[in-house]
Parts: sequence; structure tokens; C-alpha cells
Amino acid sequence: MNENNNGFPLQLMGFKSWFLHKDSTEDIISSRNRKTNWTAQRIIFSTMDTINHILIVLVTLYVVYHAAKEYSVTNVHVILCTIGYVLLMSEATLILASDNMLTASLSHRVNKHLHWILQVVGVILTLVGVGMKYNAKSVHFLSIHSITGISSLVIICIVTLLGYPVWIAWKLRKFVRPMIIKFFHNFLATIGFIIGMVSQCYGYKKTWVHHEMEMKHADDMLLVLTILITILSLRGALNSLYRQAISYLKLICFFI
Repeated sequence: MNENNNGFPLQLMGFKSWFLHKDSTEDIISSRNRKTNWTAQRIIFSTMDTINHILIVLVTLYVVYHAAKEYSVTNVHVILCTIGYVLLMSEATLILASDNMLTASLSHRVNKHLHWILQVVGVILTLVGVGMKYNAKSVHFLSIHSITGISSLVIICIVTLLGYPVWIAWKLRKFVRPMIIKFFHNFLATIGFIIGMVSQCYGYKKTWVHHEMEMKHADDMLLVLTILITILSLRGALNSLYRQAISYLKLICFFI
């Protein structure tokens, strides 16, 4: 066969074999590099999430401990809103992160159930806490703390009520693209959570903190830790929001 075709087939076959071997080798090396990078990235994100879980629990326990020393409407308001936002809503936001060490072994469906359960319980506790404070006061919504708090609560309530369309987004695909529903849900939830945590931070500047917490600079410590919790909790949500925004813009450009 080699003699009849002047040796070209065998040479070509050898060239192909070398070429495929080279490509296979490069693919294997590339795959190993990606796997190494992915593993390193996962370790970093898991470490960040672990730190965040610890901070969430510490801040919640610290505030609740001091607020539980005596009964008052303000103390109950602080306890319920801190548990509602710092603990439950932070964890509800963090739970959908793909590298979350506490829920990585669970299915996406289970994580979605945990997400809305934590979200609903957090909203209920916050509504009760805000309602008690509202009834105890004659003048309302004059401070930045109260304005941002009620604004966040309204947004989060809307997001919670509209969470069902996100759950059945694939059934509504004839009317609206699932990507659009998920994008607006994620966007409103992120905005509402950020505003709520801003309200929490302004709450640390109230006289209650200086009266109940005898430790010097306790308000500044809580402020820094709450900002850090907010940033770390939004890691997965912001990444998802970015990808959804890019897809949404591509869709708009396609129709234009």
C-alpha cells in the first residue's frame, strides 16, 4: 500500500496520529489546569463562606445576648430584626452559592426550598419586630435607620410574594422568558437585602447600643462585621446577577 501510493497514506496517518496525540496531550494538561484552578477557587470560596457563617452567628449572638438582658419593645425589635436579617436573610442569600460548604452536597431543588423557607421566616420575624416598634411610637420614619428599614422590608415582601413565579418560571416561558423573571427577582432581592443591612448598620449608631453594650467601640465593631457579612453573603448572588444581566443585554441586542 505504501509503495502504490508513494508513501503518502502512511505518512499522512502518522501525521494525524502525532497531531491527535498532541491535541489529546494538550487537552489533558488544560483539563488538569482547569481542575486545579477550580479546586483552588473552591477552597478559597469555601473558606470565605466558613468565615462568613462564623461572623453571622457571632454578630447575631452578641446582639441578641445584650438585647435579651431585659424586656422592652426596643429590645424585642432588635432581637427579631437582627435574627431576621443578619442571620436568616444572610443565610438565605448565601445558601444559593454553588460553593457553600454547608449546602454543596444538597441538590439545587433542596437549596431552593431552604432559601425560600429562611427568607419567609426572616420576613415574618422582621415584620413582627417592625410592627411592635411602630405601635410603640407616635412619630414614624424620620431617621435613616427607619426609612431604610421600611424600604427594605417593602422590597423584600414583594420579592417573597413574587418568588412563586420564579419557582414555576419554566411554565411561564410562553409569556415571559425564565431568565427575565429570575433576573428581576435576583435584582430586587439584592437591592432589598443591601438596604436592609444598611438599616441594621444605622441601628448600631442608636443610643441603645451604647446603653446596653458596655464594650468600647462596640458599634464600630458591629458596623464593620455587618458590612463584611453583607459583602460575603452577596458573592454568589452578584455573580448570578452579572451573568443574568449579560444574557438579558444579549437578548435585547438580538431583538434590536
